[in-house]
Amino acid sequence: MLEDLCHEICGLYGIGVINKSQAQDKSAWNSVPYNIGDTGWSILDRYARYQGKLLYDNGYSALVIADVATQATTVLNERSPLTSYSYNEDITQRYANYEVIWQPFTTQSQTGLPPVFSATDPQAGIFANENRTLVTINSTSDQDGTLAQRFANWQANRNYGRSRSVSVTLQGFTDAGGQLWDVNQMAAINLPMINVVSDYMVTATVSYSYNAQSGSSTTMTLYPQEAFSFEPTTLYQSNPALQSLPGS
Repeated sequence: MLEDLCHEICGLYGIGVINKSQAQDKSAWNSVPYNIGDTGWSILDRYARYQGKLLYDNGYSALVIADVATQATTVLNERSPLTSYSYNEDITQRYANYEVIWQPFTTQSQTGLPPVFSATDPQAGIFANENRTLVTINSTSDQDGTLAQRFANWQANRNYGRSRSVSVTLQGFTDAGGQLWDVNQMAAINLPMINVVSDYMVTATVSYSYNAQSGSSTTMTLYPQEAFSFEPTTLYQSNPALQSLPGS
């Protein structure tokens, strides 16, 4: 289980683990294969992506396991104690179409061009008739193309989500309910002055500051939920007997 793996690795460094995830792990694994050059974080990151869960540190240097926020817990509008807010959109990394060339599990009996799996930008019509296409070769062996399709979907959603963000600065460190502003919180945003109306975004960064003139304030950056889509990955079971070094 991911929590057990986090405890095992983080315990070596005296780092605590807090599991906020409500979703069950996809499956258990018999062993955890390591790659040359792996760090503790790279191992945990790989398994977290496989399980579709976030890993981040909290203000007390503990590792947090969490699901991406899906329900709004607060509201940001013109009645909120905002001192500044802005909207940013950059579509230079977005494409109308995303095509992933399938690398089959075996090349035997394969003839002609390999199949292509595709996805489109979630915002229909943003590129009009422009055929802006990103082509990627799936670098992981894929028996039936399922992973290639998931990769295409991930690219479309991730690039869309990362292209739009809202930055806000508010008075104080807590929301209307008295809860400390934190990452991975979904907010319902209604700020017509920056053309963001009835939108839902998740906090990606939170910083707190205090000075004698203006007191305490919190600055946050929020992205659409799609920005937190997980890059698909495949875990391979390994034979524990093969993990022993020669002569050991």
